[in-house]
Amino acid sequence: MNITKLFDPFTIGKTQLKNRMVLAPMTRSRSDNDLHADTALTAEYYAQRATAGLIISEGTVISPEAVGVVNVPGIYSQEQIEGWKMTTSAVHEKGGKIFAQLWHTGAYSHPDFHHGEAPLAPSSYNPNLQIFTPTGFKNSEMSRAMTLGNIKQTVSDFKQAALNAIEAGFDGVELHGANGYLLQQFFSKNTNQRQDEYGGSIENRARILLIFWMRSKW
Repeated sequence: MNITKLFDPFTIGKTQLKNRMVLAPMTRSRSDNDLHADTALTAEYYAQRATAGLIISEGTVISPEAVGVVNVPGIYSQEQIEGWKMTTSAVHEKGGKIFAQLWHTGAYSHPDFHHGEAPLAPSSYNPNLQIFTPTGFKNSEMSRAMTLGNIKQTVSDFKQAALNAIEAGFDGVELHGANGYLLQQFFSKNTNQRQDEYGGSIENRARILLIFWMRSKW
C-alpha cells in the first residue's frame, strides 16, 4: 500500500476530503427514543472518528415504512433533521466530512415495526430470517407487494430524505443498495416477480437504481 497516497487529499464531486480513509456505515441502534432521532451520544461517536477523510453514517431510514431494525435513526421528520444537525456540526468542527446512508429495509422487516401490517417489498415473499424486533427475535413473515403508488411514494421518500440530509448539514448521500435490502430486492429475480416496468428483464430491474439515484441527487 502506498501510505503517501492514503493520506493524500481526494475529491468526490464538490467535496474535498483530507485523506482517502473512509469510515464504513455501521448500525449503532442508539436512537432509542420515540422520535428515532440522533442524540448527543451519536454526535460524540461520529466526532471521535472525524480524522477519517469521509464518514458514511449508519443506515438511516427514509420513512416509517422503511424501518426493519430496532432503534435506528431516521431522516424523514424535522426532529430527526435537528438531531442529525448535532452530529454533522460535531464532525465538521473536527474537520471531517460525513455522508448520510439512505436506507429502506423492504422485506427484511417485521409487522411489529408497522403496526401489524406486513412490510413492503417488490413482491410478496418471505425472506425466512430472524428479525430482531422491539420484543426480541421473531421469524420474518410474508411481505406485501408494492403497488405502483407505493413505489412512487418510496422514490419520493428517497428524494425528500436527500433534501433533508442537505438541511441537516450532510456533505453527501449514499443509497443503501446492498445486503438484500429494498433496492437489491428489486434487482433479484428471486425477490422481484413483477411483470410491470419495475420487474421483468435484468436490464429493466437495473434501471430502478438509476430512478432512485437520479430522483435523490442534489
